[in-house]
Amino acid sequence: MHDVFCPITGDLAGVRERMNRYYKIRAGEIKEFAHLEKYAEKWICPALVLYAARINGKVTEKVVSLAAVFQFIYQAMMIHHNINEDCQIRENACADPRDGCQYPVLAGDYLYGRFFTTLCEWDIVKYLGPLSEIICMINEGSIKRLKCQAGGIVNPAVRREIVRLEMAELMAGCCRMGGEEAGADRETQQCLSGFGSAVGMALGMVENEWPDQAEKYFREAMAHLEMLAPGSDRENLRGLVMHLMNRVVDSKKMVG
Repeated sequence: MHDVFCPITGDLAGVRERMNRYYKIRAGEIKEFAHLEKYAEKWICPALVLYAARINGKVTEKVVSLAAVFQFIYQAMMIHHNINEDCQIRENACADPRDGCQYPVLAGDYLYGRFFTTLCEWDIVKYLGPLSEIICMINEGSIKRLKCQAGGIVNPAVRREIVRLEMAELMAGCCRMGGEEAGADRETQQCLSGFGSAVGMALGMVENEWPDQAEKYFREAMAHLEMLAPGSDRENLRGLVMHLMNRVVDSKKMVG
């Protein structure tokens, strides 16, 4: 794991511990039914929750559980996002079930369900409403994306809207709710939400092979950071954004 996560290593271990309890089901391990390993090292969502809380107070057990909830949602979203829609693929006993449709759909749905049980277990059900809205937006964005894939050329404005629905709203929620759980006031929550949204837009642009559009959103994220209280955790978030920006630059160099 990269150095930008070092200040929250212990808290991320707590996130993993909560999640690992649910990866084994009676039918086997979740990783047997979906390519979960592809997303295991992408800890941006829980990192945003944890840093947003640290800026505004301290990381509590409920904050760690909230970070796990967002990672469940992120993993479920990515599993569904990468399901092979090719109807000619036959799901038989010889095929890898993770490459089909049925098992990944069920695995993703299972992880979405675990976000709810985690909210209940750690008495943070107050976030059920806004989290459900985020999931609805993710699915709306996915519907738009699939329709656009069938139609060919996608209008840039539509592509931005898809990224907003599928990624930016999720990361805005990470920051806003992480700050709220740590006691942030309404104005700070809005600033954190703007920061998370900008990071999500930037990463979504990269995921959608539009890296040239990512830079302006990274700059927007930095501008939101300037409105937060100064301190080591704000600088840690700045370091995280710089790390993500450098990865985009490196990937563009490799393509070039």
